[in-house]
Amino acid sequence: MIGKFMIIGDTVLSSYISENGIYSGTESLFKIDESTYLNRGFAFNGENKLSSWEVKLERL
Repeated sequence: MIGKFMIIGDTVLSSYISENGIYSGTESLFKIDESTYLNRGFAFNGENKLSSWEVKLERL
């Protein structure tokens, strides 16, 4: 995998692509507060959507 990360304020953005160029995706991690984050992303296999997600992460 080849990827890049960018931090903008309280958000981490990432993108990646496989070395053969078939798989790719993007993800974001947004800090809501000290114990809560929101993650969203998607993945592709060529032109076909593999997956997309949204998850809230909370510290216990």
